[in-house]
Order: sequence, then structure tokens, then C-alpha cells
Amino acid sequence: MSGEERRHPAAFPLDDRAIYDAYVAGRQSAALTVGVRVGLFDKLDQTPLDVQSIATEFDFSLRGARSLLVALEAMGVVNCKEDLYALSPETAAYAVHGQPGSLVSLIELEMDHFLSPAALLDALKKDDSTAYGDADPWEEHERDPEAAARFTAAMHSVSERPAAGFAEVAPLGDVERLLDVGGGSGALCLASARAHPDLTCTVWDLQVVCDLAKKYADEAGLSKQVQALAGDMWNEAFPTGYDAVLLSQIMHDWSHEQGSVLLDKAFACLPSGGRVLIHEKLVDEEGGPLANALVNLDMLVWTKGQQYTAGELEALLIAAGFADVQCEPSAGYWSVVSARKP
Repeated sequence: MSGEERRHPAAFPLDDRAIYDAYVAGRQSAALTVGVRVGLFDKLDQTPLDVQSIATEFDFSLRGARSLLVALEAMGVVNCKEDLYALSPETAAYAVHGQPGSLVSLIELEMDHFLSPAALLDALKKDDSTAYGDADPWEEHERDPEAAARFTAAMHSVSERPAAGFAEVAPLGDVERLLDVGGGSGALCLASARAHPDLTCTVWDLQVVCDLAKKYADEAGLSKQVQALAGDMWNEAFPTGYDAVLLSQIMHDWSHEQGSVLLDKAFACLPSGGRVLIHEKLVDEEGGPLANALVNLDMLVWTKGQQYTAGELEALLIAAGFADVQCEPSAGYWSVVSARKP
């Protein structure tokens, strides 16, 4: 019997599946995160296995292995043929360690910072970041280099594929020097440098993050094009000498008022004709897509910000003095909003 043929009791004529599906959706994140953390997907990327072999390999109970695999198969994460479980093409591309664009570092962040209903309720009442308790996340990263490395790896993970899209569609053809404010690992700088061999990029971030960015550039063989410069975007003026400023996943960390301050600083540091580039997961005027709307809840727990619409960013850019505002999709849920200083 198909889903469309399912009957509804006379006393309950409305279908309950939309609400139930929303309730149970969190189990998908849990199952995916466990698969990444224990190395299940890494193992299945090497060879398909049956349920008993998986239970033995990962010290699962047989019932536990079956339950996890049934869920993962229904999710489309794995498939089963002749009792052997293998990865879907998407899982092999994005849930296996070491693959370019892999999301594993982002997914693994769920183990320590899962957005439980209790955590969400706490954040809703506090109206402040709660990811590290009462500590400011950025100050915590300065105090704890390991936490900074985990977070930076997660952001690199979620940025690597959209960074390639950004490098293809962003108006970088006439840009010679790019300043990546709060650039983290430098994922967007690395992609942009690959696409534009004459471009030089600078990741401007906290010292603890700059140390990490230099390693990413060295590993990519792009240290001549991508450098890192320590600084504080709130307590310092933006460095000058650049003809484009990039704010990738920065605006959504802060309130509209704080975002205006950052755009004012970008305007001040740029020469006439210079560009500001904003890379974000935008929500549309109707509040979708769902994946981007849900990031608002992550922002509530991690930051002081929210996801923007293209119109909201355009208004802030114009208020800061920028002109010729353009918005282009880059990859997946991401978009580039660009503007020029007259």
C-alpha cells in the first residue's frame, strides 16, 4: 500500500505524518553522526559488509547493527544488495574522511554540540550563544586551541564545496588582492586562488585561527597565494591595500546593527571601485528553504546572529554606501551577494 492510499480514521481526518516526520527527523542526524564517528562509512567505502560483520567490526550488538543499518538504508545513506551494505554515491563523496569536500568534520561536531530540545530551550530564553555554556565562543577558541581547531575543521568541511562554487561565480576577474575577514581555514581563499592564479588572498582572523589557516594553505600548496594575518575585526580597522573584502558566514554571526558596523569598516578600507563579497546561506522572502531556515537555530546557540534574506543584505549594503548590489547562487544552499564602492 502506498503512502497516498493510506486511510485516515474518521475521528482524525487530518494526516499526522508531517508533524510526526518533523518529530522523528532528529534520529537521522544521530544515525549519520554515529556512522561518521565510529568510522562505519570509512569501512564501507573500502568494502561492502553484511550486518554480522558490521556488528563485530564496531562492537555493536546484532540488534543494534540491524537497527542502525535499517535507518541508514531508509535515509538513502547506504544500500543493501544480497545482504551486503554499501555506501550511496553521496555518502562516499561527503561522509568519508579524507575526501575533498567531505562534511565529516561538521557532522562530528554534533557529538559534542548536538542541538537537543533542552539546549534549544535554554538558548531561546538566554538570547545569547550557549554552545560553550556561558563562555563567548570566539573567546573560548582563543583560550582553547583544540576547540578552535575542531570548529575551524567543521567550518572548512561545510565550506569546501560551496567555496568552489563561489570561486566560479563571484566577480573576481579584476580583483588582485582579496581580504577574507574572519576567514577561518581560508577555504574560500584556497578555492579562489585555484580559480584565479593571479589573485592573492589574506585570511584575517584571530591568531589561533591564522596558525590553522597557514597549515591549510601549506597542505594545499597555495601558501604563495594565500597568507594569514592576525587581527580583530571588532577592535581594529580593516587592513587597507585590498580591492575586495570577503565576508563568508560572518554576517549571519551578528545582529543587523553589528553587521552594519562590519560593512562600514569594509567600505572604509576599500578604494573606489572596490568590492565587498558576502557568502551566506540565504533565506527567501517566504522563509525557506527549510535547511537554511533551520540554521537560524544553530545561530541562536552559537552566535548573536541569524540567516539573512538577499533583500536585508542589500539594504545594509546600500546604507553603508555600496552600489550595484548583485546576488547569485554559488552552490547548493549558498549564494554570493556582491556590491561595489562608488
